[in-house]
Order: sequence, then structure tokens, then C-alpha cells
Amino acid sequence: MDFRARLEALSELLGPWSELWSRSILQNWPESGAAYPDSWMSYAESLDETGERRLDQGELPGDPPASLRALLRALHPLTGLPWHQGVHGLTTAEAQGLNAKKLHEIERVLALLAPRTRAIRQAVDIGGGMGHLARLCVRTFDWTFHSIDRDAALQEKGRDWLRRDRSLPRDKLGFLHASVEDGPQSELDPFFRGRDRASIGLHTCGPLALTQIRKSQDAGFLLNVGCCYDKLDAARDYPVSRFGEAHRLPFTRYALALATRERHHKSEAEFALMKRVYAHRFAFELLARREFPEHGFVRAGDAPRALYARSFAVYARNRLERLGLETGMTDAGLEAFEVSVRPETRRLLLCHLLRDRFSRALEVVLLLDRAILLEEMGFQVELLQVFDPRLSPRNIALIARA
Repeated sequence: MDFRARLEALSELLGPWSELWSRSILQNWPESGAAYPDSWMSYAESLDETGERRLDQGELPGDPPASLRALLRALHPLTGLPWHQGVHGLTTAEAQGLNAKKLHEIERVLALLAPRTRAIRQAVDIGGGMGHLARLCVRTFDWTFHSIDRDAALQEKGRDWLRRDRSLPRDKLGFLHASVEDGPQSELDPFFRGRDRASIGLHTCGPLALTQIRKSQDAGFLLNVGCCYDKLDAARDYPVSRFGEAHRLPFTRYALALATRERHHKSEAEFALMKRVYAHRFAFELLARREFPEHGFVRAGDAPRALYARSFAVYARNRLERLGLETGMTDAGLEAFEVSVRPETRRLLLCHLLRDRFSRALEVVLLLDRAILLEEMGFQVELLQVFDPRLSPRNIALIARA
């Protein structure tokens, strides 16, 4: 794959639409809504609930405007990445202690590693927890493996597991209680150096993925699956490659949060819940603007899921109490307000459904930039989809070989 050509093409497509994907819709409402073409909004407003759900799934039901159809059609091949198909099946004994998500991930990671790591003799896992991946790599590849984690309790569980597993060589698996950080770390850095060393980080949170890449410049192999892009610093952590710098997009914290959005298809019930959550949140913000204009944007915060099943009045009173705000409105008044703003809250929802069409492209831009950085370091690089996004939404693996 030509990462540079793909990043350049994506940057050219996304740049003109940055007003849509780089800003918060709700915080900048109604100005943010004005950035959406009238033809896009008219189309979205024409959809029934089934059409809204199909739009949420990335489809364009009905008769979409030519500009929207052309944009998504151009983005599709640029955001599509090849799939790694292999699965290394685990026995019942080997899978002991793994939940469904972890089992799914490890079976695919082992299959991915097997043909690419024949020269590897030692490995290190960042955020290795109890060391499940480590022990299975030791068993499968006979590597010497060090699992790094800052959670001492998880590591102690891993050590206990190792003590009870008589079939696993004790000298092959070690636990390091530490945080992997930028800058010199004399106790950790040697584990990342050497062409016979593999550096593995599954779901490294935010900037930890970039720390792993920098730590692994002298390793023979790197596997990274990033996550939590919303914890990146847009000014510091993007772009990281020289080529990316020449094709920089105006990433903001809102764009990073958008890149982190889950994209698996929702069931009818899941979609209905999403709409209800949005409706309550949007109506509450419009209420707060009217009742408490001096506070500016009011963050309602995440509420218990059960609260969204209650009436808007119950939800609003819970949020007001949490924020230390009082209003003289009765429950009937709160309900009447929510009904009165439904046309506006639906427009907010539709803007979100349209804005979400950019989420995959933004994630791919971040990963292409990292892939190019590794190429600039001299690695041979792959980007592959590995996990089922219904189980593991951040499913793209960055693979580098010296």
C-alpha cells in the first residue's frame, strides 16, 4: 500500500470539510449547523427512522445530494484496509481465563505474528496485564517474554497463574511493574532494542502508541493497535511524520473524539437508545442556554443508562441537581419545553449522523501518519484490519518489520 499517496488523497478530500468535522456541533450550535450544506440537511430531514438508522450505518438511502454521494464514494476506497484472515485456534486449556473479546483478539494476533516473526527470540508487551498474550506467545513461539504493566494487582494475578501452570517454563516469562514513558528509562529500554526483539502494544491508550513507536526504533518487529485518540494532544501528537507535516489537517480535540467513535452496526434497540440519549442531552443543553445563559456551555455529563429511559423531566432534574442549578419549572413545564424543541434536537441529531461519516477517514489519517513515520525510520509497514469491530472497535493493526 502506498501510504503517502493515500494520506495525500484523504487530506485533499477532508480539508474542505474541516468546518464540519473539526468542531463540536452542540457547543457551537446553531453556527455549527450552518456549516452543513442545505442540500445535505434537506436530504437528512426527509429520512424516516429506518432511513436515519441506515445513514448511521454508512448507507445513503433514498435520493442523496450529489455532493454527499460523491464525497462518500471517494472516501470509501481510501479508508478501506485489507483484512488479516488467519486464526490460531486455542485449546480449552489455553483459553482458560480469557473473555470472549480477549480470546478473539489473541487468536488473531497469534496468527498474525507467526509468519512475520521467525527471527524474533524475545518480546515485550506494553500494558500486558495478567500476561495472557505473553504466556501464549511463550507457549507458541518459545520466546522469552516480558509483560509490562503499571497495575501491580493484575501482574500478581499473572505471577500466580504462572506458578500454577507447570507446563510453562518459569524463566521464559517475566513481569515488569512500570509505566512506559517518553525519554530514557534505563530499566526498560534494553527490552526494546535488538533485531531479535518484538514490541507489542494492543490498545495502547492515546499517546502511548507513539511512545511505543519511539521506544521501538531499534527493534526487529512492532505490532501496535491504538485506541482512545481523544486522549491525544492535537498540537503535540499529530502529525508525527515528516510527510504528514506537509499534509497537515486541522485536527482538534473534537476531531480526535470523532476518530474514536465506534462504527459497528447498531441493532434497532441500540439505535433507539442512542437517539434517546441524544434527545435528552440536546434538549437539556437548549434548556440550560435559556435558563442559565451566564454559564455558557453546560456539560450535562454521562448519566446512568437507566436515567435515559425516564422522562425528560426526571433526567433534567437529575442533571440540574448534579450541577447545582435550580429552575422554577414544573415537571409539566420541562416536558413541554422538550416537546417544543424537538425539531431543533432532531436537526442536531441529523448533523451528528452526517458528521459521523468522517470518523473512519479521520482514524485512517492518524494511522497512515504513524505508518509513514515508521517507514521514515526504515521499517517495512502494514496496516491491516484484524479484529471484528463488533467485539473490538479499534481493530486496525500497525505492523512494522526491520
